[in-house]
Amino acid sequence: MTHATLVRLLRQVLETPTAPFHEYHMAATIRALLAPLPHVTVTADAFGNLIACYRRGRKRPHLAFGAHLDHPGWVRTRGGAAEFLGGVPAERLDRCGVRWFGDFGMWDLPAFELKDGLVRSRACDDLIGCVEIVALLMELERLGAEATVYGLFTRAEEVGFVGAVHLAKSWPLPEGVRFVSLETSAPRGGAAMGQGPVVRVGDRMSVFDDAVTAELLDAAAAEKVPVQRALLDGGSCEATAMQLYGIRSAAMSVILGNYHNCAPDGGIDVEYVSLADVKALIRLIVATTVRMAAGRPADSSKAAMKRRIEERLRAHRRHDRESRRGWAANDPAG
Repeated sequence: MTHATLVRLLRQVLETPTAPFHEYHMAATIRALLAPLPHVTVTADAFGNLIACYRRGRKRPHLAFGAHLDHPGWVRTRGGAAEFLGGVPAERLDRCGVRWFGDFGMWDLPAFELKDGLVRSRACDDLIGCVEIVALLMELERLGAEATVYGLFTRAEEVGFVGAVHLAKSWPLPEGVRFVSLETSAPRGGAAMGQGPVVRVGDRMSVFDDAVTAELLDAAAAEKVPVQRALLDGGSCEATAMQLYGIRSAAMSVILGNYHNCAPDGGIDVEYVSLADVKALIRLIVATTVRMAAGRPADSSKAAMKRRIEERLRAHRRHDRESRRGWAANDPAG
């Protein structure tokens, strides 16, 4: 994907307003962006989560990449009062103006800025993840890739994984499809902004699927995509919610500044991410999808490790044979 195309995509998504339970504008934007892609279909489940599927050829699906459509924001109750939904400390709620979009509001901050290699927005979390999934499907279409993969866009994550739980409980995807959460996350575990996306070992509640994590790392090594591997334990993500309901899951993040708009000075400000990290994550999920569709490579890191172990076992058989007389003579069990 060209730089200009990605910037246009970022602008379209980040300028779309959203809040928990009020993701209808964002869902419409995602549908409009995917509509021109001939090999992508988009459906919605009973809760309104969007299920996009790229299918070209007869390859069986392996992965579903997920991101949530909402961001912490203000909503009007039936009585007309305003309530804030999402994880922001109460003492910060009066430190920024609010821009209203009918029944919901967002912080009155710039929707999209690109400056000094940083994408700055009132809502990077998790609209950046939505951009990455749309970019994945666009790139597969452009490449004519023979693959089947899903993009899941969930609702109301910021108030307790509501959409993800609805999706996990009904799980409409084929057996064996594994979930990969794409998030923006505060820096933890030595991970730093600008050093590449983070392949997450786990979050505050869970350790993620080892096999999927290995696939991501193998693809990164093969394609020379810079990545970090870290435990981001500042909170929990949708991969944990999915695993609670038996869906094998992994997760990736780009490092986020001003998580949930909480600036270091105690105020409310734009969130920001590294554009280079976003580009690298898109390259990685495209490469992983294509590699897995082609079949498990023989040079995977786990396969190579198993070969090394087997070689060592063969090398040590002579020592084992030669030691048996000593064992027989000295074994206290007789």
